[in-house]
Amino acid sequence: MIQRNEPVLITSATGKTGYETTLQLLNDGYPVRIFVRSRNKRALELEKRGAEVAIGAFSQYESLAKALKGVRRVYYCYPIMPGMPQNVALFIRAAREAQLEAVVFMGQWLAEFADQESRLTNDIKTAYQLLEDSGLPVIYFNPGYFAEVVIPFLEFIIQLGIMPSPYGAGKCPWVSSRDLGAAAAALLRNPAPYVGLKIHPTGPESVSAEQMAAVFSRIRGRKVRLLPLPDQLFLKAGFMTGEEFGYDAFSIVQANCYNRQFRLNRFDVGGPTTVVKELTGREPEDFETIARRFIEQSPYRQRSFSRWLSAVTKFMTMPFTTLPTKRQLAALNQP
Repeated sequence: MIQRNEPVLITSATGKTGYETTLQLLNDGYPVRIFVRSRNKRALELEKRGAEVAIGAFSQYESLAKALKGVRRVYYCYPIMPGMPQNVALFIRAAREAQLEAVVFMGQWLAEFADQESRLTNDIKTAYQLLEDSGLPVIYFNPGYFAEVVIPFLEFIIQLGIMPSPYGAGKCPWVSSRDLGAAAAALLRNPAPYVGLKIHPTGPESVSAEQMAAVFSRIRGRKVRLLPLPDQLFLKAGFMTGEEFGYDAFSIVQANCYNRQFRLNRFDVGGPTTVVKELTGREPEDFETIARRFIEQSPYRQRSFSRWLSAVTKFMTMPFTTLPTKRQLAALNQP
């Protein structure tokens, strides 16, 4: 049981799942300390809701050790950036000194497959081994693709009736960050039965790109056509619009690797699980529920001529976006 004087530490608390996990625990009355790089808008919001703020970086042992003082349970969610093995090693050192009773470690479903090209995925595999060798009480939290990755396509879906798709004929049991946060919070509240296990939370059903387009057609009230997006165009779209959605060059290159895995149907291996329901007591959100929320929250939700024209301009400009050289792109994916 979590004690009042023992806050739960949530790393990357202003990110997708860290934010949702923090909200879940705060709403349930648990003490939470968030580990963030700065007091940005989301950090300040969580602080107003009662979270204690610890400023630091994953690469700074002193800030990790300070953040872990008095903590017994941790959600360790490393950002999409290089350096995970080295920084997990620092965390292990600090965690041993803190004598933690549970670490919920954000991993990745693709790390279960041997032939992975993504640097981040292979870094996660290395981190798994480091954690297994550490003797720490770790729960490996291994979701597949987050539904939030479709958000950058919403402008074209809403304004043009086109859904760019790098996913081929693959399927995925898309899961929302909201459900992942609820599941992670449940593990932090009651970690003992799950220590040492790999937990694979998913959405309730596997959905193809064609089915996604059909969902958006229902929501939009008019036809949304599927437009296959080759890797080269995906990269161009990413480098053209990525900054708007918080994606840097490294994360865009990793996403391109994941799209290839999607086309191999890796995200659907094993199909949907019942993990979210078992942990939270409720069914996970289906893709249509998630998509409706995304559209309601989108700055492009209202159709107008000016927004249509802006979307057309972006769409027509995309193929002419300059990419880094092949060597530079490859370097972004090298250890």
